[in-house]
Amino acid sequence: MTHLSLPPFGLTAVWRVLTTFTSGPWALATLIGEMVLLGWYLRGVHILALRGRRWPVRRTLAFTGGVVSLALAWQSGIPVFAESIFTVHILQHLLLMSVAPILFAISSPVTLAMQTIERHRKVALLKVFNSRGMRLVTNQIFGGVGNYGIMFWFFLDHGIAVAMPRPALMDLVNVLFLVFGALVWWPVLSIDYLGRRRYPDSIRVLLAAAGMPFDTIVAISLLMGGATASIAPKMYTIANVQEGAQAFWILVMFISGVGAAFPAWQWLKSEQHKSARNDALLERAVVRTDSRYGWWANGGEVSIEADGTMRVPWATDASPDGD
Repeated sequence: MTHLSLPPFGLTAVWRVLTTFTSGPWALATLIGEMVLLGWYLRGVHILALRGRRWPVRRTLAFTGGVVSLALAWQSGIPVFAESIFTVHILQHLLLMSVAPILFAISSPVTLAMQTIERHRKVALLKVFNSRGMRLVTNQIFGGVGNYGIMFWFFLDHGIAVAMPRPALMDLVNVLFLVFGALVWWPVLSIDYLGRRRYPDSIRVLLAAAGMPFDTIVAISLLMGGATASIAPKMYTIANVQEGAQAFWILVMFISGVGAAFPAWQWLKSEQHKSARNDALLERAVVRTDSRYGWWANGGEVSIEADGTMRVPWATDASPDGD
């Protein structure tokens, strides 16, 4: 393994990483795949535009950001310096298991596909999404166990020492980080239908924050020396591992917080809409107690029960005094 170095963190170090490019079959294959994905998505947006329908710009930007995240993780200098600097290695994995999945989920590519492809392909996709296998894969328990299971194995159980000397295995591990990251974040952030009903906003907020304790365990274990036998000093220095653990803890908490903010914001908007609807119903229900409309029972008061049921007074021709 060739050990490379970078200047202290700053613009010079960032520029050097961004202007260094990775070569090899895997870098070329993934670059072609990224270009195909981006071209397919932009073509779908263009098809909708030709039909007079506007696809949200924020989703297009999110998908583009997801592709850029993959390019940084696989074609930039990050894979080059990841072999020598643990903090850079952490950045690569965060791009694959958090940043790219979050951006792809927000972009909702399945919804775009369902609006642009032919009917027979839609039917075929729906059959796949409604299959038992898809329901198993999209289960949050399956995604969570896979995501944090591979993370614990890689960082705390000699996985990194096994995978890094073997490029093909390391590439497979990176793909698994991406796939399981997507399975964790897609149900939380995407409007795509993948064979399951969308979780309520409150549940999605909890799911977004559910991984924070596990991320904390990984970070503390690395900081306290729990992984020195498998990572340092054979691959990285102990100080380098601890610096990377600090970066991991800070960044993963920030990323998870941002991920939880999206469903929290949607939850707030939903509650505001419900409140506005209830106010409108109350305004329509409150009718002047004019003699032309008769007298109102129960004093003419509109009430809302504990279960949300609205009770509106009913009119009668007789006055309360019996006139």
